[in-house]
Amino acid sequence: MLDQNLFPMNLQTLIAKPRDSRHTERQGVVIMLMAILIPVLLIISGFAINLSYMELARTDLQIASDAASRAACRTYGYTKDKVAAQNAAKTAANRNPVVGKILSLRDQDIIFGTSKRASSGSKFVFTESNIEINSVKIDFLSAASGSVQLPIRIGVNNPDFAVAQQAVSTQSDVDVVLVVDRSGSMAFAVDEIASPTIPPKNAPVDWVFGDPVPPKARWTDAINATNAFLASLAAGPQDVLVGLATYSEFSTIDVNLDDNYSNITSALNFYSNPFNSGGTNIGDGIYSGITNLKHSPKRRSQAVPVLIVLTDGIHNWGPDPISAAHDAADSDVIIYTITFSQEADQAAMIDVAKITNGKHYHATDATTLQDAFQDIVGDLPVLLTQ
Repeated sequence: MLDQNLFPMNLQTLIAKPRDSRHTERQGVVIMLMAILIPVLLIISGFAINLSYMELARTDLQIASDAASRAACRTYGYTKDKVAAQNAAKTAANRNPVVGKILSLRDQDIIFGTSKRASSGSKFVFTESNIEINSVKIDFLSAASGSVQLPIRIGVNNPDFAVAQQAVSTQSDVDVVLVVDRSGSMAFAVDEIASPTIPPKNAPVDWVFGDPVPPKARWTDAINATNAFLASLAAGPQDVLVGLATYSEFSTIDVNLDDNYSNITSALNFYSNPFNSGGTNIGDGIYSGITNLKHSPKRRSQAVPVLIVLTDGIHNWGPDPISAAHDAADSDVIIYTITFSQEADQAAMIDVAKITNGKHYHATDATTLQDAFQDIVGDLPVLLTQ
């Protein structure tokens, strides 16, 4: 223990003296400032959160509007049924909640009409109409369909707010080239394994390549599915030109883009008798399809270019189809791929479609092959034009 006598009196006094009162005053000021600033910061944070929430709601509502307009336009183009189109729009809207809440789309929010543009470089202009319908407009007002509430209510009398968004989808003109596999394996039925030494099980006795295609051949299934596809296009609202390229070891451009679909059927039937053997050159088939789209006399600069590539096997000849797909993408060509039979290289064809923002389908029999073509009819480019 320290002896106080060892220290001078003034030092003893200093040690015993309490803290400076100014320190206590500063603490009081800081506490007062904090008491004022914390509510202000909370209010500012609340406004920032609400603004972010409102922006998120606008984005979600635009997504819902876009999805609804595309679904309605696609459904109407395929069915010509307004009620079916309205139901499709409502279903699409319900699948896209706005900030976690499902908002109901009303019939009066779904408007049918026509979108046109003066030239390929100009914007589409939507006009409400019951004649020559090729567009559907969604006028989505959240307040009419259900309220959206702000998460923070500081300084807000009414937490409900309305966000309005619009979207217009239009069935675009499309140029389509079918790229069809006519390799030797297409002579076999879809449920059997193709063989270079064993004839198709449905073939007549002593059948050889160069004879007419056997019954129940994949080739015949492809022709039937193509004919159903062309019939659906003819009945649809879009102006679609169709061309044909076929391939085995080498590819050919069989029909230039045209609106006379009977030429496609005639060209396919030409290969049925005689039906020859050959390898599978998918890459060359894609390149012939691109050439057809680019250089056909009737090609249209404003139309969306599409290839539908059908194969029942594995690429084993010529240029790589993946490289061909990248070249197609560089030319803004969309590729739908269809693999037919379990022997087909699904992985490669999935990649080809993905590279070009297309879709892939796998068919296991004649029925699912026709279903794939019919789905493509309904999916042919529907453009968001507003």
